[in-house]
Amino acid sequence: MTTHNHLHFYVGTYTDAPSTSKGIAHITLNTDTGELTHSGALASLRNPSYLATSDNGLYSFSEISQEDGAALQFSSDIGNAFLPIAGDYPCHVDIKAPYLAVANYGSGNVSVYLLDDNGRPLHAVADLYEDGFGPNPDRQQSPHAHQATFLQYSDHLAVVDLGADRVRFYHYDPDSNNHLFQLAQSIVMPAGSGPRHLVFNHDETRAYVVCELSETLVVLTKNAGTWAISAQCDLLNGVESGEAASAIRLSADNKHLYVSCRAQNKITLFDVSDHQPVQLDTFDCLGQFPRDFLLSEDEQWLIVANQHSNNIVSFRRHSKTGNLMPTGYQCHIDAPVCLVEVSR
Repeated sequence: MTTHNHLHFYVGTYTDAPSTSKGIAHITLNTDTGELTHSGALASLRNPSYLATSDNGLYSFSEISQEDGAALQFSSDIGNAFLPIAGDYPCHVDIKAPYLAVANYGSGNVSVYLLDDNGRPLHAVADLYEDGFGPNPDRQQSPHAHQATFLQYSDHLAVVDLGADRVRFYHYDPDSNNHLFQLAQSIVMPAGSGPRHLVFNHDETRAYVVCELSETLVVLTKNAGTWAISAQCDLLNGVESGEAASAIRLSADNKHLYVSCRAQNKITLFDVSDHQPVQLDTFDCLGQFPRDFLLSEDEQWLIVANQHSNNIVSFRRHSKTGNLMPTGYQCHIDAPVCLVEVSR
């Protein structure tokens, strides 16, 4: 959202040495020029590697082990809340009232919490875990839940498991008092692909999955209530996989899809208006290791968080073609790893 001629964003970071970040940062983007300004720290928190917002407030966690105190944090105008997380190295959080879900990469489980009417997390109501592994001996010896996200038009939670090469859908009844999450479907992804994140089209009949290890894009299509793989392609043509694909975003018109490749410092643009994705272009992220990037709500801007070069870079976006043009502006933040736009 804007205040006068500025957009506002929160930045999740890694705070462990050698980073000097203190937690969640606040940056602004000047919509006249694309200039980025670091507006200071929002909250002190160890390794807040993923952020999510709702009308009620801001949610994050510390990406650390249970032994070291992994905890969910909720911040709002009416106060803060902290709850321990029964999992190691949480890496993703999503909200759909009355629930919040946290994906725990290290332990492979998903923790589901009940929220009160003000969005405050009350207590855990479900612990979702499916055993499994993949063929990559360094990355897939056990499950690694990397994303847990609620569908908006059905009562399902999607879980992306990098370690076991699975995308799972759990059904739940938000009006039930037993808070039961039942596995509805488990999709076998290409062996060794390491699915990381997915995004849905507007009517949630198609899902686009970025696979970190194979650096591929896999399309899932829903027919008669069942999901199946319908297409797949490389993220970069003629380039050896660096096993480090990362973020994925879809434009509101369901036409343009963007994916970041950390090892090559690139963002790839696809046309996904038809069944088979078509690669249109690649763009240098103007930094090293683009961990996350974000389309602004008006989709006139794309900003990239480059973790290893400690910079956030702005691009103008062409609404018709999807192309990106560097503004020439950037700001310095140590180890930025997540971006969310916020209203002010």
